[in-house]
Amino acid sequence: MANKNDIIIIDDSVIFSQGLSLLLEQYPDKVNTIFIAHNFHQALNTLAEKKINVALLDLNFESEDYNGFIIAKKIKEFYPDIKIIILTQQAKIENYEILFNEIHVDGYLDKQLGIEETLEALDAVRNGEHYVDKNIKAMLEIGKWLDVSRREKEVIKLLTVGLTQKEIAEKLFISNRTVESHIKNLTKKMGAKNTAHLVTIYTNYTSRNRERYL
Repeated sequence: MANKNDIIIIDDSVIFSQGLSLLLEQYPDKVNTIFIAHNFHQALNTLAEKKINVALLDLNFESEDYNGFIIAKKIKEFYPDIKIIILTQQAKIENYEILFNEIHVDGYLDKQLGIEETLEALDAVRNGEHYVDKNIKAMLEIGKWLDVSRREKEVIKLLTVGLTQKEIAEKLFISNRTVESHIKNLTKKMGAKNTAHLVTIYTNYTSRNRERYL
């Protein structure tokens, strides 16, 4: 029992929640009990009455009074030990920032994925890790590069072919300080540790996406 999950699925789609429950029931080595809540009040009542360690939560509900963000905040407020995995069909970069940095959820999954990755996410959050599926990671990466200015793109491309900051400044007819500023901004946007790491991130990205977005 110790390695199994007691799960609540919070989703106002009856078909989806029941279907996911049936799928999870096929893995008794990972799942102990499964509860379903279709709205905010059912979720809080179930959490108050049952022993649950993981919540699988949708973001969008047919209600003007609450949504998945509000439910997630309440769960973390009243039951901070419960792991929350978001399941959504509308993954957005701004949602990611709010969910992880403000609400402190534990996982973020695209509903289009199969049961295997859901199980992988369950294992990860149970071990205290954050889990973001590959589709959402790709979306976040693309979004970061879309936020890069034309001049910043020129700078990173020249860095990648081995030019120094001074050479980049001369080639683009800008000051060395401006080049440094662009590199600093790029490093922050990409979460890079240094210039070399920034170049690696760019190289890996372009090799996967063939510069489609740059």
